[in-house]
Amino acid sequence: MAGVEIDLATHVEHALELLAPADPLVRPVAGATDVVLRLHVGKLKAQRLISIADLPELSYVKAEPEGFRFGAGTPLSDLLAHGAFRAEFPSAAEALRQFASPQIRNRATVGGNIVNASPAADMVPPLISYGAWVRLRSKKDGERALPLEEVFQGFGKTAIRPDELLTEIFVPRRKKCFQAYAKFGSRSANVIAVINMAMCLRLEGDTIAEARVAYGSVAPKPYRASKVEDALTDRQLGPDLVRDIEAVIRDDIHPIDDVRGSKRYKLKLAVNATQDALTRAAAGAQA
Repeated sequence: MAGVEIDLATHVEHALELLAPADPLVRPVAGATDVVLRLHVGKLKAQRLISIADLPELSYVKAEPEGFRFGAGTPLSDLLAHGAFRAEFPSAAEALRQFASPQIRNRATVGGNIVNASPAADMVPPLISYGAWVRLRSKKDGERALPLEEVFQGFGKTAIRPDELLTEIFVPRRKKCFQAYAKFGSRSANVIAVINMAMCLRLEGDTIAEARVAYGSVAPKPYRASKVEDALTDRQLGPDLVRDIEAVIRDDIHPIDDVRGSKRYKLKLAVNATQDALTRAAAGAQA
């Protein structure tokens, strides 16, 4: 990290001014729980960091009739502590509980977990399964919104321009949906996922009217599984669907061998997580 300059932004407009030259070697940081490590080992290039840590404009959770809005600088621990959010989005709450340690959750931010663009990001699959979108701001062009899954372009790469700042995440309400989250790692805490999976199903009785399914660590970016979603939509929950979905998953996702697990192992975990979620959804529908 030698030679990297740090500027402290005093408010959001100040941060946008500092980012306005659109220099790819200038990066905003908040909790910096991952950025500093990547800089130290040479996996990230930067000549200047713009600190947006602890800006009140970026740290909030708001419940609205259409959904929840939270600032990109909101610590993960604050989101987990929000009772209404936990109650309405249990799979996101479970992802937060399994995210690193309490100390890291106190500093790591929701926006940081997104812009880091790790395929193993814990919070991203649940947010994609909810249909979340993000708000981006720049000094030159003002605001634009993107569906969350469109932010990611590859490992460590996003559609966010160098002069843009991620300011807000919006999650639409999903009160009547079945939700599930699963994460597999080498130990029970403070671990990067071998794979993770999030599912959100809108049910009409025991029939799936709409399905959104996302996986982490099975592709160079967080992956929304369109073939799996299509195979689930308009299907009746039950043993036949649980059996049939295995072939679809194996056709839809294509993980690679890496230091955390083989392709074969990751596929098995993805199948098990999805089948287990569908089994629980069926049991709930019959209750």
